[in-house]
Amino acid sequence: MNTFTTRFAGFEFSGTQVSAYIFSIDTFVISLKDGRVVRFTTDDPELFERWLQHHGARNINDKVGSMIYNFYFEE
Repeated sequence: MNTFTTRFAGFEFSGTQVSAYIFSIDTFVISLKDGRVVRFTTDDPELFERWLQHHGARNINDKVGSMIYNFYFEE
């Protein structure tokens, strides 16, 4: 059952506006499709991340992590 809505409580943008995100410590840094970058914190980061993924936002953490690993450990 799909329980995700277009909007997430406390986040002023709709899921269709989100392009990509990165999460660090307690803050999401979110790239919007119109080129703006916004920050967002929530009491439930796991739920917010699932909401972002549901709306097709790319997780930049995965790419950054592999780039760092490749830089230091790949021959």
